[in-house]
Amino acid sequence: MTTPTAFTRAAFEAQRAEARKAERQGSRLLAVVSVLLGVAQLLFLRWADLHLERSPKLILAGVAFLAYAFLVSWLLGRMVCRRGAARPRCPQCGIRLGDESARIAAATGRCDACGGQVIE
Repeated sequence: MTTPTAFTRAAFEAQRAEARKAERQGSRLLAVVSVLLGVAQLLFLRWADLHLERSPKLILAGVAFLAYAFLVSWLLGRMVCRRGAARPRCPQCGIRLGDESARIAAATGRCDACGGQVIE
């Protein structure tokens, strides 16, 4: 059985940068969508107050809110999954190195979970 090889410093930092880029892109999209849809929902409620009766207005507002909450939750979950998939893995134990673990590995060259060599 072959022993997994450790990252070079450059490869490890490149993978960390890729994870930060994935998080930045996902959070930007999440912020834009949540703000724009939130403003659109407020404008719709103002319009509905003037043009609709109470019962249909409440039903439409409830459905719009649930759709908004679902979309924002889905975008958040997608951002978290993409960030996790882009994080470097320990070559020894295979776990994904989170923010703190990656900082520890960058400083020590070792995985904080198993103690294996992460960076040559």
